[in-house]
Amino acid sequence: MSRIFVVDDEPDVVELLQTVLQLEGFEVEVATEGRTALARLLANPPDLLVLDLMMPDLDGMELLKLLRLDPKGTRIPVLVLSARTGQHDQIASLQLGANAYVCKPFSNKELLAQIHQLLRDVGNGSTDG
Repeated sequence: MSRIFVVDDEPDVVELLQTVLQLEGFEVEVATEGRTALARLLANPPDLLVLDLMMPDLDGMELLKLLRLDPKGTRIPVLVLSARTGQHDQIASLQLGANAYVCKPFSNKELLAQIHQLLRDVGNGSTDG
């Protein structure tokens, strides 16, 4: 069973993601603030990270940058899930090492399709960012 780590400061989004992912058969771990999430991600890297960009203590862009600087964080596939719909944020996230970008509001089917694709890519060794 793949373990997915969700980082988002919105309780409703976290609850929705947790439910959707668990129903899909994933083990889900959550964090609602960036600094705590980064420490937990590096201590026990998940199979995939779903990351919000807008968080109060350490935003998702900075978390992604710090994650990719650590050898333990370079191999974690990252799907950014954000209300920021601008092309600039999408490109910046991908340049920092995100593997995919989904805009909020999102379709559960789209999100799950992206997650399954990223996990398949990991199995094929093709998520190097």
